[in-house]
Amino acid sequence: MKISRLLAACVLSLPACLGSPALAGGLDQAKSALAALDAKEYPSAIAQLTEAMDSNELPAEQTHLFLAARGYARAAMGDYNAAIDDYSKAVQLDASYVSAIYNRGNAHFALRHYDQAIDDYSLALETDAKDAKLLNNRGSAWFKKGNLQSAMANFALAIEASPDDPDLYLNRGKVYEALGEPDKAREDFLQVKKLDPSAKTPLD
Repeated sequence: MKISRLLAACVLSLPACLGSPALAGGLDQAKSALAALDAKEYPSAIAQLTEAMDSNELPAEQTHLFLAARGYARAAMGDYNAAIDDYSKAVQLDASYVSAIYNRGNAHFALRHYDQAIDDYSLALETDAKDAKLLNNRGSAWFKKGNLQSAMANFALAIEASPDDPDLYLNRGKVYEALGEPDKAREDFLQVKKLDPSAKTPLD
Protein backbone atom coordinates (compact mmCIF):
# COMPACT_ATOMS: atom_id res chain seq x y z
CA MET A 1 0.00 0.00 0.00
CA LYS A 2 1.74 3.16 -1.16
CA ILE A 3 0.29 5.50 1.44
CA SER A 4 1.20 3.06 4.18
CA ARG A 5 4.82 3.01 3.03
CA LEU A 6 4.85 6.79 3.05
CA LEU A 7 3.53 6.87 6.58
CA ALA A 8 6.09 4.25 7.59
CA ALA A 9 8.82 6.48 6.21
CA CYS A 10 7.35 9.37 8.13
CA VAL A 11 7.32 7.46 11.40
CA LEU A 12 10.82 6.07 10.89
CA SER A 13 12.23 9.51 10.17
CA LEU A 14 10.85 11.11 13.32
CA PRO A 15 13.70 12.47 15.42
CA ALA A 16 15.22 10.37 18.15
CA CYS A 17 14.03 12.85 20.74
CA LEU A 18 10.53 11.47 20.29
CA GLY A 19 11.53 8.91 22.88
CA SER A 20 11.11 11.59 25.53
CA PRO A 21 7.93 11.37 27.66
CA ALA A 22 6.61 14.68 26.33
CA LEU A 23 6.52 13.41 22.75
CA ALA A 24 5.85 9.70 23.11
CA GLY A 25 2.07 10.01 22.80
CA GLY A 26 2.05 11.42 19.29
CA LEU A 27 4.58 8.87 18.08
CA ASP A 28 2.68 5.97 19.65
CA GLN A 29 -0.51 7.05 17.92
CA ALA A 30 1.29 7.51 14.62
CA LYS A 31 2.59 3.94 14.89
CA SER A 32 -0.89 2.70 15.78
CA ALA A 33 -2.27 4.51 12.75
CA LEU A 34 0.29 2.77 10.53
CA ALA A 35 -0.69 -0.63 11.91
CA ALA A 36 -4.38 0.17 11.42
CA LEU A 37 -3.78 1.22 7.80
CA ASP A 38 -1.89 -1.99 7.09
CA ALA A 39 -4.78 -3.96 8.59
CA LYS A 40 -7.34 -1.89 6.63
CA GLU A 41 -8.90 -0.82 9.92
CA TYR A 42 -9.71 2.59 8.56
CA PRO A 43 -11.90 4.04 11.36
CA SER A 44 -9.12 3.29 13.85
CA ALA A 45 -6.50 4.75 11.50
CA ILE A 46 -8.50 7.97 11.14
CA ALA A 47 -8.96 8.30 14.90
CA GLN A 48 -5.29 7.63 15.63
CA LEU A 49 -4.06 10.01 12.93
CA THR A 50 -6.40 12.75 14.14
CA GLU A 51 -5.22 12.36 17.73
CA ALA A 52 -1.58 12.27 16.67
CA MET A 53 -1.90 15.49 14.69
CA ASP A 54 -4.03 17.21 17.35
CA SER A 55 -1.35 16.43 19.91
CA ASN A 56 1.05 18.83 18.15
CA GLU A 57 3.81 16.39 19.10
CA LEU A 58 4.81 15.45 15.54
CA PRO A 59 7.26 17.37 13.33
CA ALA A 60 5.38 20.12 11.51
CA GLU A 61 7.33 19.48 8.31
CA GLN A 62 5.74 16.02 8.05
CA THR A 63 2.13 17.04 8.65
CA HIS A 64 1.33 16.67 4.95
CA LEU A 65 2.16 12.95 5.13
CA PHE A 66 -0.24 12.34 7.99
CA LEU A 67 -2.98 14.39 6.34
CA ALA A 68 -2.61 12.38 3.13
CA ALA A 69 -2.67 9.13 5.10
CA ARG A 70 -5.90 10.17 6.79
CA GLY A 71 -7.29 11.19 3.42
CA TYR A 72 -6.48 7.73 2.10
CA ALA A 73 -8.32 6.08 4.99
CA ARG A 74 -11.32 8.36 4.53
CA ALA A 75 -11.45 7.63 0.81
CA ALA A 76 -11.28 3.90 1.55
CA MET A 77 -14.41 4.34 3.67
CA GLY A 78 -16.19 6.24 0.89
CA ASP A 79 -15.99 9.64 2.58
CA TYR A 80 -14.55 11.30 -0.49
CA ASN A 81 -15.35 14.89 0.44
CA ALA A 82 -13.44 14.57 3.71
CA ALA A 83 -10.61 12.85 1.83
CA ILE A 84 -10.42 15.73 -0.64
CA ASP A 85 -10.24 18.16 2.27
CA ASP A 86 -7.28 16.27 3.78
CA TYR A 87 -5.49 15.93 0.44
CA SER A 88 -5.99 19.65 -0.26
CA LYS A 89 -4.50 20.57 3.12
CA ALA A 90 -1.56 18.29 2.39
CA VAL A 91 -0.99 19.97 -0.98
CA GLN A 92 -1.20 23.40 0.63
CA LEU A 93 1.66 22.37 2.90
CA ASP A 94 3.67 20.75 0.10
CA ALA A 95 2.65 21.77 -3.41
CA SER A 96 4.96 19.14 -4.90
CA TYR A 97 3.37 16.23 -3.06
CA VAL A 98 2.26 14.28 -6.12
CA SER A 99 0.68 11.37 -4.25
CA ALA A 100 -1.77 13.68 -2.52
CA ILE A 101 -2.64 15.39 -5.82
CA TYR A 102 -3.15 12.03 -7.54
CA ASN A 103 -5.31 10.63 -4.74
CA ARG A 104 -7.34 13.83 -4.62
CA GLY A 105 -7.99 13.32 -8.32
CA ASN A 106 -9.18 9.79 -7.60
CA ALA A 107 -11.54 11.08 -4.92
CA HIS A 108 -12.95 13.64 -7.35
CA PHE A 109 -13.35 10.87 -9.92
CA ALA A 110 -15.29 8.77 -7.42
CA LEU A 111 -17.63 11.73 -6.88
CA ARG A 112 -17.99 12.15 -10.66
CA HIS A 113 -16.26 15.51 -10.46
CA TYR A 114 -14.49 14.75 -13.70
CA ASP A 115 -13.25 18.25 -14.45
CA GLN A 116 -11.57 18.50 -11.05
CA ALA A 117 -10.14 15.00 -11.47
CA ILE A 118 -8.66 15.94 -14.83
CA ASP A 119 -7.16 19.08 -13.30
CA ASP A 120 -5.48 17.05 -10.55
CA TYR A 121 -4.17 14.36 -12.89
CA SER A 122 -2.82 17.07 -15.19
CA LEU A 123 -1.14 18.82 -12.26
CA ALA A 124 0.47 15.56 -11.14
CA LEU A 125 1.61 14.85 -14.70
CA GLU A 126 3.65 18.04 -14.64
CA THR A 127 6.08 16.10 -12.45
CA ASP A 128 6.14 13.01 -14.68
CA ALA A 129 4.48 13.39 -18.06
CA LYS A 130 4.88 9.67 -18.79
CA ASP A 131 3.22 8.27 -15.68
CA ALA A 132 0.97 5.56 -17.18
CA LYS A 133 -1.28 5.42 -14.12
CA LEU A 134 -2.00 9.13 -14.25
CA LEU A 135 -2.51 9.10 -18.02
CA ASN A 136 -4.89 6.16 -17.71
CA ASN A 137 -6.94 7.84 -15.01
CA ARG A 138 -7.08 11.11 -16.92
CA GLY A 139 -8.16 9.19 -20.01
CA SER A 140 -10.91 7.52 -17.99
CA ALA A 141 -12.13 10.90 -16.76
CA TRP A 142 -12.23 12.25 -20.32
CA PHE A 143 -14.11 9.11 -21.39
CA LYS A 144 -16.70 9.68 -18.66
CA LYS A 145 -17.13 13.24 -19.93
CA GLY A 146 -17.73 11.91 -23.45
CA ASN A 147 -14.58 13.41 -24.93
CA LEU A 148 -13.44 10.34 -26.83
CA GLN A 149 -10.55 11.96 -28.65
CA SER A 150 -8.94 13.18 -25.44
CA ALA A 151 -9.55 9.80 -23.85
CA MET A 152 -7.90 8.08 -26.81
CA ALA A 153 -4.88 10.38 -26.67
CA ASN A 154 -4.32 9.68 -22.99
CA PHE A 155 -4.69 5.91 -23.30
CA ALA A 156 -2.32 5.88 -26.27
CA LEU A 157 0.30 7.76 -24.24
CA ALA A 158 -0.24 5.43 -21.30
CA ILE A 159 0.31 2.38 -23.52
CA GLU A 160 3.48 3.95 -24.90
CA ALA A 161 4.72 4.41 -21.34
CA SER A 162 3.63 0.98 -20.09
CA PRO A 163 3.07 -1.39 -23.05
CA ASP A 164 2.67 -4.50 -20.87
CA ASP A 165 -0.35 -3.28 -18.89
CA PRO A 166 -3.49 -5.08 -20.15
CA ASP A 167 -5.86 -2.59 -18.49
CA LEU A 168 -4.63 0.16 -20.79
CA TYR A 169 -5.50 -1.82 -23.92
CA LEU A 170 -8.89 -2.69 -22.44
CA ASN A 171 -9.66 0.97 -21.86
CA ARG A 172 -8.47 2.03 -25.30
CA GLY A 173 -10.48 -0.78 -26.86
CA LYS A 174 -13.61 0.58 -25.23
CA VAL A 175 -12.88 3.98 -26.75
CA TYR A 176 -12.48 2.39 -30.18
CA GLU A 177 -15.86 0.70 -29.67
CA ALA A 178 -17.45 4.03 -28.78
CA LEU A 179 -15.87 5.59 -31.88
CA GLY A 180 -17.39 2.89 -34.09
CA GLU A 181 -14.07 1.19 -34.91
CA PRO A 182 -14.74 -2.47 -33.98
CA ASP A 183 -11.67 -3.89 -35.74
CA LYS A 184 -9.28 -1.71 -33.76
CA ALA A 185 -11.24 -2.44 -30.59
CA ARG A 186 -10.89 -6.17 -31.25
CA GLU A 187 -7.13 -5.79 -31.71
CA ASP A 188 -6.83 -4.15 -28.33
CA PHE A 189 -9.04 -6.74 -26.63
CA LEU A 190 -6.95 -9.54 -28.15
CA GLN A 191 -3.85 -7.82 -26.79
CA VAL A 192 -5.46 -7.80 -23.35
CA LYS A 193 -5.92 -11.58 -23.59
CA LYS A 194 -2.35 -12.01 -24.78
CA LEU A 195 -1.01 -10.13 -21.78
CA ASP A 196 -3.49 -11.61 -19.28
CA PRO A 197 -5.41 -14.70 -20.45
CA SER A 198 -7.65 -14.53 -17.37
CA ALA A 199 -8.80 -10.95 -18.08
CA LYS A 200 -12.41 -10.28 -18.98
CA THR A 201 -13.06 -8.37 -22.22
CA PRO A 202 -16.08 -7.69 -24.45
CA LEU A 203 -14.85 -10.65 -26.54
CA ASP A 204 -15.81 -13.11 -23.75
